[in-house]
Amino acid sequence: MKFLIAIISIILILYSTHCHAQAEAPAGTDIVLLMDSSGSMKKTDPKNYRKPAARLFVSLLGEGNNIGIISFGDSAASLQPLIENKKENQGKIFSAIEKISSAEAFTNITEAVRKGFEELKSSRHKDKVIILMSDGRIDLGSAEKDGKSSAELSALLKELQNLGVKLYSIAFTEESDIKLLENMAKETGGFSRIAKTDKDIHIIFASMFEKIKSPDTVPLEGDMFNIDKYINEATVLITKEEGSLTTVIDPLQAKHTPAKHGGNILWHSTNVFDMITIKNPAVGKWNVSLSSKDGNKVFVITNLSLKSSFNKEFVHKGDKIKIDVWLTKGDGVLTEKEVLEKTLFTAEIVEPEGGSEKINLFDSGEGGDTKAGDGVYSGEFAVTGTGEYIAKVNIEGKTFKREKVFQFKAEETPISPAKHPSPVKKASSQKDASIVLLYALAGASALFAITTVYFFMASRKYKMLHNKILAELTDARNEIEELKKAIEAQKTASVEVVEAQEEAKEEIVGEEKYAELIKEKEEMNTELISTKEQIQQKEQLLEELREKYHELEREYLVLYEHHRL
Repeated sequence: MKFLIAIISIILILYSTHCHAQAEAPAGTDIVLLMDSSGSMKKTDPKNYRKPAARLFVSLLGEGNNIGIISFGDSAASLQPLIENKKENQGKIFSAIEKISSAEAFTNITEAVRKGFEELKSSRHKDKVIILMSDGRIDLGSAEKDGKSSAELSALLKELQNLGVKLYSIAFTEESDIKLLENMAKETGGFSRIAKTDKDIHIIFASMFEKIKSPDTVPLEGDMFNIDKYINEATVLITKEEGSLTTVIDPLQAKHTPAKHGGNILWHSTNVFDMITIKNPAVGKWNVSLSSKDGNKVFVITNLSLKSSFNKEFVHKGDKIKIDVWLTKGDGVLTEKEVLEKTLFTAEIVEPEGGSEKINLFDSGEGGDTKAGDGVYSGEFAVTGTGEYIAKVNIEGKTFKREKVFQFKAEETPISPAKHPSPVKKASSQKDASIVLLYALAGASALFAITTVYFFMASRKYKMLHNKILAELTDARNEIEELKKAIEAQKTASVEVVEAQEEAKEEIVGEEKYAELIKEKEEMNTELISTKEQIQQKEQLLEELREKYHELEREYLVLYEHHRL
């Protein structure tokens, strides 16, 4: 008996130690990059854009994560075993990336995945990821070798799944085996993207960073982004046409370029993108020159962060999808009414064909929301097609904006096997009791239907009012932005008039010309004052609309609680 108790005690201690070790696992991510070095890359990536794109990914990833680099072609070689991605190690990581070649004859994808898996087996980090980038397909020189390698890969993917390793794949150009790379990602819970041209590869690597780490971003509205007091650091990723020059103008109107910029700015420039990191950025409006509309992002480190449980990678056409978000300040969910009542939560669903749908996110306990008033805002939308979807969540407060972007792919709904009809059961001897029960159920159903119709009508009325207010809010914000632009233009014109005045005065062109300029300046000042007054009126209207919006939301919550009771 004592022996049995001792054995059980040892088992419990070992189990407790195992659980403790799991709980103590670091919160970062271990990531192994598998980079294609086959000869075909000379054609698909002649300028080696994949190298600066990989360095971009490593830089965005930041500290607290481990990174490894593996090159593959005829076989797979570890150029840099997993190493902590801290400043003093990045030289080694970047040097490994530079060793990626385009010289090998074959494409041994299976060996690359096996090598990456070996790296991650001893990983202590909670999250483990392989990112595979290839422009080809399994190619070992013969159909027999290719078939054997494919079978080995299928077994290997199951091992990855068992260990919790997610494989993210990048198909480099449409010549690659897109279906194979996508299936590899799907089987391990990862995601797959295609870079159609060599210039797209840094955009895809940045999107992989978003997928894996879900960073906070602020929206880039045209050529402007806004920095609020809660932001400690901003990283601006700008895609550019070859030969163009990126300039950034801060809130104090100081101009920054790759050659000349502030001491708190780190600037990495390539032919196709700029990565600009700003430590302790000035609060206010920042402007940036753009030569391309694609792939521009502003990632931020902030103590007012946007979080979500949304983690869809692949969905099916016809699915109803829930998306939820909440703000965190410090360690907990932000539930301060005075902040949330002045904050709008919306999402834009961008469909594969380019169309979009805007949905409102509520903290009302309905429409996919779990609990009213808990600070978590939710909404639902239906997947109507197949292809790559983007969900953009936008949060707009009185003094701040946040954005989070989710990507996922929709596929056709699988056909379920036909069900055989159940055999007809014989009539029960308790027929009378069944009839009574049916009447009771019918009565209850009728009562439920009446209350549901009432609630539906009231809810519909609320939603119509809500959408109207939301549209008015959007129009008011747009008008204010246009008026602000008008003020900037008027200020510029006013400066030009003053300069003309001084020139006229110096050149002594006559009292009549000088008087005309003074009159023109006075008229412009009058126009400027008028525009500022319009902005004040519009801002007051905007505040009134916000209050009306939240009043409707509160009324709706009361209505919902009444119906629920």
